Amino acid sequence: MNANTKARLLLFFIGIPIFAIVLFFMPFGHYVLLAALILAVQYLSSHEVRKMFPAGGLADPGIWNSLVGLAQSALVYALCVAHVEPARTIEITLLCFAVLLSALLAPLGFSKKEKFPELLKLSGAISLAYFYTAFLPSLLMLIAAGFPEARNAIISFAMLTLGNDSLAWLFGKYLGKRRNIVEVSPNKSLAGFLGGSLGSIAAAFITLGLLDAAPYAGPAIMVALSIALGVGMAFFVIAGDLFESALKRAAGAKDSGFIVPGRGGVLDSFDSLYFSAPFFVVFSLMFHLFGL
Repeated sequence: MNANTKARLLLFFIGIPIFAIVLFFMPFGHYVLLAALILAVQYLSSHEVRKMFPAGGLADPGIWNSLVGLAQSALVYALCVAHVEPARTIEITLLCFAVLLSALLAPLGFSKKEKFPELLKLSGAISLAYFYTAFLPSLLMLIAAGFPEARNAIISFAMLTLGNDSLAWLFGKYLGKRRNIVEVSPNKSLAGFLGGSLGSIAAAFITLGLLDAAPYAGPAIMVALSIALGVGMAFFVIAGDLFESALKRAAGAKDSGFIVPGRGGVLDSFDSLYFSAPFFVVFSLMFHLFGL
């Protein structure tokens, strides 16, 4: 049994039960425990990205990039606790992203002449790090604390991402003969991609149906919503995993870190959630799922 398999078994037998206990028995403070976890994951993943940048030829954007990002996610949580409408919270989040990123980039305008050749790389590093490990996690915070039917939204999002990851691993391990179809992640197989997609689609049918996420929808609309949600989530879950692999390739790193036994870094475990969170939020808002 390899380290990755052991990590998955630990998640199944320890991580999921703890998650269920928090979800069903500790919902106080708009799931403040999940909010604290998101902030911790955000800081650690930001740190991992900042460490990768120098190896890939970019400057470390600095600790302020991480701290300002935490402030944005904390603001999203505060808006959720204050019962600001989710649509309004999204608007404020986008405006804060623009303002705070501009504030992080503004000091570059006062750079000295000797720094000029590096300014494009530094501005790119600041922008990428902030978008990837600040703005995207702030939407995870919205899912955890801001949906009217928060528990159902969290369960659905978790199953859509975990279902994809689990079936992708299962199909890839036992059926994945055609590998090296994407160069940034040679171990990925066509069977794994298909299995992951089926996992997300199946999770969409299960969660939208059992959780009554769209009470207005008849059977035909529910089927269409489930397929669209499942396919969209599958795409962004896979894209998130491949994007992080591309960053690691650029930095010459196997893993983003080593804090998670058998999995590597924090970002290695949350990359797919970061990329899929915006789609889940927008889709739920467009089709009024989970009380939106």
